[in-house]
Amino acid sequence: MSTDLEAARENATITEIGTRLILRSINGLPIIEEDGKVIGILTIIDILRAIKENKDLDTLKAKDLMTSNPKTVNQQTDMIEIIKLMDNEGIEMVPVVDENNDNRLIGVVSRKDILEEKFNERFVTLGMKKTITKSMGE
Repeated sequence: MSTDLEAARENATITEIGTRLILRSINGLPIIEEDGKVIGILTIIDILRAIKENKDLDTLKAKDLMTSNPKTVNQQTDMIEIIKLMDNEGIEMVPVVDENNDNRLIGVVSRKDILEEKFNERFVTLGMKKTITKSMGE
């Protein structure tokens, strides 16, 4: 599961979302309400379909293209069950929600996440690149 993720609100424009997808090299974003509850998912293929139909991406909103009420999993969902869900539904990513907290978004599982977990289990990272950041106002 990836917890370093971005989500969008339903009033974000498709241009804004498309830019985020490109910058982060990701396939899609969960669409959430103010309280963090997942209400949809929007992927690159949704944007490509809008381009094919010659829609105005600057005025089109996430709510216009998103898949409402997407399939979700929780942290205890078995990896094999997630793979079956992805395969049966033809989806590339699944939001992970906290069922004990009003289905609020806590992460996303993508096909790549599963492969990385499976193939990296025999490797150990010995060092990490450090980044020092400073918050504004400090």
